[in-house]
Amino acid sequence: MNRILLLFLLLPFQLIAQKKPLDHSVYDGWQSIGERILSNNGKWVVYTVTPQEGDAQLFIQSTDNIGYKKEVARGYNAQITADSRFVVFKIKPLYKETREAKIKKKKAEDLPKDSFAIVELGQDAVWKSPKIKSYKTPEKGAGWVAYQKEKEPNTAKGALNPTQKTVDSLQKKLDSLVLLVTELKNVKGGSGDAFDPDEDPVPSAAAAAGSDLVIRELAKGREKVFPNVVDYYFSKGGQKLMMRVSKSPGEKKGNNAVLLYNLVTETVDTILKGGNDFKGFAFNEDGSKAAFVAERDTATKTLQKGYSLYLYAGGDSAQLLISKNTPGMEVGATVSEWSNVEFSKSGNRLFFGTAAIQPLKDTSLVDIDLVKVDIWHYNDDYLQTQQLIGLNNELRRNYLAVFDFSRNSIQQLGSKALPTIIKTAEGDGEFFIATTDTGRRVQRQWGDVKTDVYAVNVASGAKTLVSKNHQGQVYPSSTGKYILLYNNKQKAYFAWNGKSLKNISSKIKVPLYNEENDVPADPSAYGIMGWHQGDSALYVYDKYDAWKIDPSGKEVPENMTKRGRINKETYRYIKVNGDEEYLEWAQPIHFRVQREVTKETGLKKSVLKKDWVLTTIAETGKYYYGFLAKADSANTLLFSKESYSLSPDLYYATASNNFKPVQLSALNLQQSNYNWGTAE
Repeated sequence: MNRILLLFLLLPFQLIAQKKPLDHSVYDGWQSIGERILSNNGKWVVYTVTPQEGDAQLFIQSTDNIGYKKEVARGYNAQITADSRFVVFKIKPLYKETREAKIKKKKAEDLPKDSFAIVELGQDAVWKSPKIKSYKTPEKGAGWVAYQKEKEPNTAKGALNPTQKTVDSLQKKLDSLVLLVTELKNVKGGSGDAFDPDEDPVPSAAAAAGSDLVIRELAKGREKVFPNVVDYYFSKGGQKLMMRVSKSPGEKKGNNAVLLYNLVTETVDTILKGGNDFKGFAFNEDGSKAAFVAERDTATKTLQKGYSLYLYAGGDSAQLLISKNTPGMEVGATVSEWSNVEFSKSGNRLFFGTAAIQPLKDTSLVDIDLVKVDIWHYNDDYLQTQQLIGLNNELRRNYLAVFDFSRNSIQQLGSKALPTIIKTAEGDGEFFIATTDTGRRVQRQWGDVKTDVYAVNVASGAKTLVSKNHQGQVYPSSTGKYILLYNNKQKAYFAWNGKSLKNISSKIKVPLYNEENDVPADPSAYGIMGWHQGDSALYVYDKYDAWKIDPSGKEVPENMTKRGRINKETYRYIKVNGDEEYLEWAQPIHFRVQREVTKETGLKKSVLKKDWVLTTIAETGKYYYGFLAKADSANTLLFSKESYSLSPDLYYATASNNFKPVQLSALNLQQSNYNWGTAE
């Protein structure tokens, strides 16, 4: 009897001993979820399963018909179209082929290329196109996709690759000719800055090479090809497509140009012809206006680039809107080639960057004779090593300016003294926020940096000091009516209403700062959940709960999650709508809940109202619920669930099924073959 009992007790240990140990030979095959997308109608999920090393797999799965699951080898970078009809994605070449090509040190143009693929959701057919560089779909529109082909190598007779010696020789001759032409123009008395609008500028020798861009109508499969395209951009709604087109190499006639293709009327217009460089393309919200920066100088194109801002608002062509000579531009400043061109939400404002005009390079100096010295100074904001690392970013630095269409005027907002500008109300706010830590940045090495905070009147450019030597976070309100500051020293939130700062959290008697701060510095805040519509309220966190605060300071703060501190449960809001600017009544809200003692987590949901009641989506348990997404037009949720012993798999839940989670993926089934630890 004792022998039987001993055998029974030893059996589990024998079974464990039979499992294989984990070692480096199995790591490469371990899988993880990569990208994951939920369609707007909630009926389709697309995700990738990626091994540590090797070829990934793309899965297309139905939430209506859980049995439907399509697999595409090596698919990645997927998007589901806004109408939930198609999924478009790239397909990588075999990992083995790419690895072997890199081992052989092949040039980038000779490496295996991606393919482009389209699947109509619910259908098995996969449409493919080989050797593509990129693809884009409209952010909000549907029905079209644009994909750019890799440039085909020139295989014509005699089109052999030149040697480096030949390239160097030709470059020296080209530099000499450019210098000679410049000197001759200077002798004639020309300044080199004039530009004749009737003359088509000559493209620079370094103009970017383009390739075929294919615009495809997804439903009908019709395609239109534009050659020599360098860059391309859809309007938000997908009605228009702007393209930068380059002159073909070796072509005697032709110009670099900007084209605008109307996908509704299927017509194309050349909105700007001639120039050396175009970049920073942007559309306004409805696509009726477009803007970009362009360099079109002829005489000084190789020595000093001069960029200008162009606007297209209908008609035959884009018009010069702003140059270095435009009234309102600061003396010595020009439109930066690195501008982040952007329209405000209403389209009434156009933002761009300005920078100091760089002096001409002295081509008479020989590099070998130049002496380069790094000068260190103890008052520098950054150590010299950091200055060298950030040199490229510093050369691209520019400062925010705005053109107001209603006033037909330019206003410079940012400057070297106030380099950081935070826009409000999606660019339409009356006041923006400006911050600067100039002269105090070296403090980052040992603690918090003191920052000066200003309110900037966008119309006049007038700057009002809000807080001097502020230590803590700065938040804009959704409409720009308030500037919110959290002061680390005073451990409180302050709201600036255009006239003064007011402590709006003093009536909350629990700490709003990190209660477990264990470093020799003032603790930071737990952060904010968001603003209510119209800036009527602000939601902030303590360690456990979310509080509603009146930014005017008139109403008493209210604990919205009620029992977090009592039950030792932490509630944190999950933003499932990327476009959300504020919270509003009756909208769905979702929280991740974690128990402090056991570290168990769960998911809860509710509808935002004065007395919300949270209901469970995923039961609180010994798991971690990570990623969470919601369908735009359906009550369907997609989330991940994991633990020490369970891989992070995907689940979905729908209102029609009372939000009962349904598992979609099943990663690392091989795990059961290996010895695995336990967690407590």
